[in-house]
Order: sequence, then structure tokens, then C-alpha cells
Amino acid sequence: MSEAISIKGLIKSYDEHIVLKELDLSIPKGSIFGLIGPNGAGKSTLIGVLTGLLSFDDGYIHINEKHFIDENEAEIKRDVASVLQPPLLFEQFTSIEFVEYVCDIYEIEKQGLLEKAYSLMDFFEIKDFAKTKIHKLSSGSRKKLAFVTAVLTEPKILLLDEPFEAVDVISIDRMKTVLRRLKEKGVTMIITSHILEVVENLCDDIAILHQGGIIAYLDSVSRKNLQENSSLHEIFSEYVKVEGKDDVVDWL
Repeated sequence: MSEAISIKGLIKSYDEHIVLKELDLSIPKGSIFGLIGPNGAGKSTLIGVLTGLLSFDDGYIHINEKHFIDENEAEIKRDVASVLQPPLLFEQFTSIEFVEYVCDIYEIEKQGLLEKAYSLMDFFEIKDFAKTKIHKLSSGSRKKLAFVTAVLTEPKILLLDEPFEAVDVISIDRMKTVLRRLKEKGVTMIITSHILEVVENLCDDIAILHQGGIIAYLDSVSRKNLQENSSLHEIFSEYVKVEGKDDVVDWL
């Protein structure tokens, strides 16, 4: 399977603090890829770099076989959509104005767009907020609006940073349905999430990011072997070497 994203030796630092340390990662085309790790591991930073919102210090990134450099950035970004944490929204727009504005940037065909938008908004139970200013929306509704908008841009690659946070259980299931449908259409998706059960059931390959580097890459074969006797949570804890803190709460 060819690669949607290939990363070699990626380094990203903030002042003197190195967040991503010569990171190597390859993500197959048409897959739902899970990226997990503890807080501060660098997951959101990596997503930010791949969106082009964050610069990086060294290394190479290829997206859809194009070198991610200034000359190619605009062309690459036309094929990439994202849902960030927190979502990047325009507070004074109404929900439907935001959808139309973003889709216009992506040059999405206007005919039928509103029908698709209202249909998806209805599916995620935010249709009643179509003409509500975004700053008045709840955290969950904002996340769902960002997700709906990203899907409507018809991306080839979809970057999702904690897409399920603050979202109700029913809407999480509906998000999973949409993501599986997008996979059938050949869309590549990268998901960061602390909800390991969702990652376990939804993703094809999974990488564990810890202290700025990939410490484990679990493809479908290795996952099947490892998960015969262990859950993803147990595998994650073993790789990350989570130390017990029972002594801290002995007084309870």
C-alpha cells in the first residue's frame, strides 16, 4: 500500500524544549490511522505541523507524494482538512456561514452544498444551530460543526485531533459511521484520541507517540497478535511504562 504521509527525521522545538525528536512515521493511503500517547507527547504538535499551522525545525514531510515545502504548500492544503483541539472557528460567523466560507476557500461546488450541509448538521443534531453565532455554541456543538465542515471540503486526507472530546456518545457513533464511509471512498484519516476503546475499534494501524518519538507501530497483524490476550489500554501502558502511583492515594 502506498503512503499518504511520509515523515523522516522531523524535529520541532519551542525555544529550547524539543517536542518532536527526529520522528519517523509512514501512514498508508486509505487507512484510518490512530495516534495515541500521554499528554505532552507531541500529538497535537504533529497535527499542527501537518496542517501547516506550525513550522518545524528539521526533517522531511511528503504528503500525497509531494514534498511539504513552501512551493507545494497551497496545492497540498487543498487536499487536507482538519478538526483541531480546540476547533479553529470564526466566532462571529453563524454555523452555516462558516460552512459556506470554508467550502468556498476549498472551491467546493456550490450546487447542492447547502443541502449536504443541512443534511449532515441534522445527522449530528446541530441543524437547529445553523443560524446561531458560533460563539454561542457548546463545546460539543463546536466540535461537531468543525467535523461537518471538514467532511464537506471533500478532503483526501483528514486530520482529527481529539475529535471525540466533549461529544456525546450518539454523535461519536455517528462520527465513526462517517469516518468508515470516507475510508470506503479512499480518504486517509489520522486520529489522535485519549479514548483508547474508540481507537481500538476504529483504526487500522496505531502508533504510540511518547516523549517526542514513535515508540511502537502496531499494524493490523501485530495488533491482532498483541491483543489476543491484552487490550490496547494494557499494551499502551506497557509501552509507555506507566508507573503506579498507589502510594499517593493511600490516605483515601
